[in-house]
Amino acid sequence: MFVNNVSPSPYGLEMAWGNLYACCGGKIYGYDMSGTQIFNVNLGATFLNGIAHDNSGNLYATDFSAKKIYRININTSSYNVFVQTAQLPSNSPNGIIWDQGQNRLLVVTWSSNAPILAVSVADSSVTTIASTSLSSCDGIAEDGAGNFYVSNWGSQSVVKFPNDFSTQTTVMTGLHNPADIFYNIYTDTLAVPNSSTSSNTVVFQSFAPGTSITVCNDVPLTLYPDSISFGASDGFVSGTDSMLYCVIKNTSNYSFAYPQARFNFIDALPAGTTVDAGSTGFIVFASSWNPGEERPVKCYFNSSAPIPDGYLMHFIMSVTNLAPSSVDTCAFSDTFLVVMDFPNAICDCIDFSFNPFPNPASDKISISSIGYDVSTIEFYDVLGRKIRTEKMNSQDEIFSIEDFSSGVYFIHALNNEGKFILSRKFVKQ
Repeated sequence: MFVNNVSPSPYGLEMAWGNLYACCGGKIYGYDMSGTQIFNVNLGATFLNGIAHDNSGNLYATDFSAKKIYRININTSSYNVFVQTAQLPSNSPNGIIWDQGQNRLLVVTWSSNAPILAVSVADSSVTTIASTSLSSCDGIAEDGAGNFYVSNWGSQSVVKFPNDFSTQTTVMTGLHNPADIFYNIYTDTLAVPNSSTSSNTVVFQSFAPGTSITVCNDVPLTLYPDSISFGASDGFVSGTDSMLYCVIKNTSNYSFAYPQARFNFIDALPAGTTVDAGSTGFIVFASSWNPGEERPVKCYFNSSAPIPDGYLMHFIMSVTNLAPSSVDTCAFSDTFLVVMDFPNAICDCIDFSFNPFPNPASDKISISSIGYDVSTIEFYDVLGRKIRTEKMNSQDEIFSIEDFSSGVYFIHALNNEGKFILSRKFVKQ
């Protein structure tokens, strides 16, 4: 049991910045990974249901009954009604997600012929982006390729939409009041809770390729020490003043067409610094990427205030659309910590070298953690169940996995505060 005796009862849940946030009646609670409550804000809302977060330190929560959407700043505990009742159709807002690619909130609604709404994060304007024949939509989730999944009670199903919501495909049926849903992009697994009192189960649907692939493990990311710069540059997009510049190298034996990369900033950005709208989604960084070739990936910012010297910028770089003819499409992710060093406009870039070896492994696995203070590691199976917790007493440790069944597992790294840092996959033979 992670946390019990929560009152009011929790509904929507959101992992953000290494903590868990929950909608509880008219309040938002937050818990660290030890289960200790660290956040408690009473919005005075009627019935908070769906919850999401952006990369600027804000949570967004739907008030199902009052038909509002709140924005909550987790650093100051301040909040406001971001979307008023008059801006929404008569449908109750339910599930919500931040679409990083277009800097918007996507909201599913509870009604017959339930529309899907888009809310601009910039000005809170609301538009209908899809009219559907679905009814009583509950949850919405996004996969690593920019597709969206919506659960609905009307047909007891989950429906898949492309990023432009031009079509819909039913991908799961026979559910029992499917509630809020979650898509794990690292395992291509959709988790669906059945909230019917006769079911009370969570089902997992895999959308992973049917064949085994290894190419993802052969495409590391190389981040150069001078990869961030501020000031005038011919390479900047008009209207921006800062750029995170990363060069990644294809060390596999495969060539890729139109690979895409995305930055996902784990911690809040410095005050006054925002990611340009054109840099918030997966961006094609090359028309072709051949073995041994290096390609730059850029993320543009707007900075209205000085960034403190030594500020830490913590982000995940994800690369997808890796689909040569000989393998199925896969994705690759790695986590980095950038230490800003001013006024030289140069930073030290630390690659989280957290790698299990050997991989695949049979009876033992070695973990090397260089570049960050990893205190604890957790082993999970492919269904997201925690198998074991171990302490990292040094940067190099060896752990027995003799009692693990053959299959795919994940290792999560936590720092001294119990906050999640990154994850790695390995195979037990």
